[in-house]
Amino acid sequence: MTSALRPIVVLALAIFFVVLPAQAQEAATATQTPPQMEPSQEDAPTSVPDLVTRCDEEHADSCADLGERYREGRGVARDLVRATYFAGKACNLGDMASCTMAGFAYGQGQGVALSMDRAAAYYAYACRSGDATGCSNLGLAYIRGDGVVKDDVRAAALFREACDKGSSDGCMNLGAAYSLGKGLRRSHAEAARLFGQGCDAGDDKSCYNLGVLYRDGLGVPRDYARAAALFENTCQADDASACGNLAMMIHRGQGVRKDRSGALDMFDKACGLGEAESCFMLGKAELDGKQGRDGNHARAIALLERSLKLDPKASFAGKARKALADARAAASASSAVEDGGVEQR
Repeated sequence: MTSALRPIVVLALAIFFVVLPAQAQEAATATQTPPQMEPSQEDAPTSVPDLVTRCDEEHADSCADLGERYREGRGVARDLVRATYFAGKACNLGDMASCTMAGFAYGQGQGVALSMDRAAAYYAYACRSGDATGCSNLGLAYIRGDGVVKDDVRAAALFREACDKGSSDGCMNLGAAYSLGKGLRRSHAEAARLFGQGCDAGDDKSCYNLGVLYRDGLGVPRDYARAAALFENTCQADDASACGNLAMMIHRGQGVRKDRSGALDMFDKACGLGEAESCFMLGKAELDGKQGRDGNHARAIALLERSLKLDPKASFAGKARKALADARAAASASSAVEDGGVEQR
């Protein structure tokens, strides 16, 4: 499978590098997930009307709580417009986590018009005011050149600042920067140290990246069993790439007992989660009718089409297109045989 340390990824308000299946080499496309906000103060009101009243009275924590509730649909109908409004108001009242939230909203076009410039400005303001996640997300903006001039060195410095301020995602991004040589000298050993630190603290993304390093022997001795265990733990959290990597290791018998049927089941899960190469592997298995399963041309076609739709420019795309053509030809031939076997009247 084609694998690479997944580039820096916004964790809604936090960025992290992630790794795609099989031989890790180059950075992949960044993805984003929602941020985690600190709960409001214990004595803060819990009803939405009370929160609105306190927010109108310029209590930042109440505005922040409302923003989070509307973003998650917790106790209210999910409303990203209101979520972003309250996050912006909380930011103006001095809640820096809400500034980062507002930046994320502008960067995703959630409840407001998409604006990478405004997203970067919110992140920069939050970072200057001490918010570690804001620093980490601003680093992502510099990696991508989103709203700022692309600058890998500046990005790495921001990841380090975020890490020093206690952001687990900042530390993971810094580890990925070391592994990929983004903005500083490449050091897989330092990356492994940072990923291990995050993994020990319970961060699934760090565990996944550490698994790639163990699988490929980058900065640590190659250890397939350790890699498989790390992928399995992350797969349980429904990480598509982790499931795809684990499936390939089961398929090859790397660090685990070789089990082709079990590998297909894992490829099936990974494909369902959106991992393109797993759909290809599963589709090809259906086409070949091997590995203890009967061939199913219709399913093979659907899986191969899904694979190409998910990642039309993947390194395996050429093989997927050929397999798709073969599956269509086989389905057409099978249909012709069936038609020919029907008595004509």
